[in-house]
Amino acid sequence: MTDIGIGVRISQDRKIAEIEFVGNGQGAKPVQLDADQLSSLISILGEARARLLDGCPMIPLKGQEVRTVYHPNWYIQVAQIDGSLLAFDHPAFGAVGFAIPKSEVAEIVRILKEHLAMPLPQLEHRN
Repeated sequence: MTDIGIGVRISQDRKIAEIEFVGNGQGAKPVQLDADQLSSLISILGEARARLLDGCPMIPLKGQEVRTVYHPNWYIQVAQIDGSLLAFDHPAFGAVGFAIPKSEVAEIVRILKEHLAMPLPQLEHRN
């Protein structure tokens, strides 16, 4: 498979994203999408990625670079499994939910309690 470049431009009124795929010796064909269409494309691509990775071993998250969102909207409810549903609003991916078994919820709560008990880091002041 040859390399494909992807370019994205946002319209001045911020209502349209124009996506352009370049490569394979073919001319670029820009596609214009509004926010809902772009969200649908992201969802479809995410499902395709999940199918590609199906059956592959999961790589531990510890030590990996993670795209961090500061202060996201979130929601928690009892999940249809024996556990909890945690949902976060990610600016790039939209609402993302996780059904977490009760045993893992207990471990998450334990770790978060430890974090809450830690002293706040001392901020370095510079003049």
